[in-house]
Amino acid sequence: MASNKSQGAKSKNQPPKKKQRNDLFIDKKRPTKKDEVLDDVSDGHSEEEEEAGDLLDGDEQMSGFDDDDVSEISDEDDAPWADDFLQGSDDNEDSGSSSTSGSGSDSHSDETDIEEKSRAIDEQRAREEEDAQAEMELNIKEESDEFRLPTKEELEAEQQRPPDLANLQMRMKEIVRVLSNFKHMRQEGTTRKDYIDQLKIDLGSYYGYNEFLIRVLVDMFPVVELMELIEAFEKPRPTCIRTNTLRTHRRDLADVLSKRGVELDQLSKWSKVGLVVYNSHVPIGATPEYLAGFYYIQGASSFLPVMALAPQEKERVVDMAAAPGGKTTYVAALMKNSVEENEQREEESRKF
Repeated sequence: MASNKSQGAKSKNQPPKKKQRNDLFIDKKRPTKKDEVLDDVSDGHSEEEEEAGDLLDGDEQMSGFDDDDVSEISDEDDAPWADDFLQGSDDNEDSGSSSTSGSGSDSHSDETDIEEKSRAIDEQRAREEEDAQAEMELNIKEESDEFRLPTKEELEAEQQRPPDLANLQMRMKEIVRVLSNFKHMRQEGTTRKDYIDQLKIDLGSYYGYNEFLIRVLVDMFPVVELMELIEAFEKPRPTCIRTNTLRTHRRDLADVLSKRGVELDQLSKWSKVGLVVYNSHVPIGATPEYLAGFYYIQGASSFLPVMALAPQEKERVVDMAAAPGGKTTYVAALMKNSVEENEQREEESRKF
């Protein structure tokens, strides 16, 4: 009887040891659902052990429970949790693959949309260029068809009215355009001579040239070059001055005139005495330098005959067109006034 009581007491004191062991296990490892299940199972077995403590040895039963039963319980409990984890990983993989495939399809659709939009823009641009080209050709055709030479009645009516400069200018441009492509743009029943005769009349009326000059220019140049030449004639020429090298040098003259507010520069490399005036705050023909004979107002084109003649000192030069005297004075400057000495010698020789 005493032995049974001692065994019962020993079995009753055993659960706290189990709890202490479980507590140490919990402290060492983070509790999980699996551990909680093991704790519940161990508690149930401890109660069964208390009821059967009188029949079995507490130490042997606990050792057997710790080694065999706990391992079996853990194996049985591990299986469903492992299945859950595996299923979760499969689900994650399925969702990841589906999201990857979805993003790939979206990117492919975006690229397709961009290509279609780019193709549509290129097609629209090509259509616009074709329409513009067709419209330009149509306008050229309409313009060529619209222009007609004036009839005799229309010319007589124009002569009775003041000249319409805008109408004359437009008609000259149309005649030049037709003559440049006469085969395709000419009016039926008209010849090239008809267009040229009308162009001569319009040039004389618009620019004020006489009939002889217009006829000479038309015979010398093609119509396109003729129009460019006449337009160049109408542009104002730059003011040029020629330095009198007997009185001063070109550099010194340019410095003095610049101080007086004259904007000028060298004429060109081919002239050593010419200066071109762009702007002047003082009258270029009333400066003290001009009155003192330091320079002469002269066109650049009149330099060329004297430069071509290239007179030398003590030569005899006959100027048949000495008016107003720009070329003559340039010749005298190049000859360093040796002409006067020759004239004086001739007069002295005549006396004897």
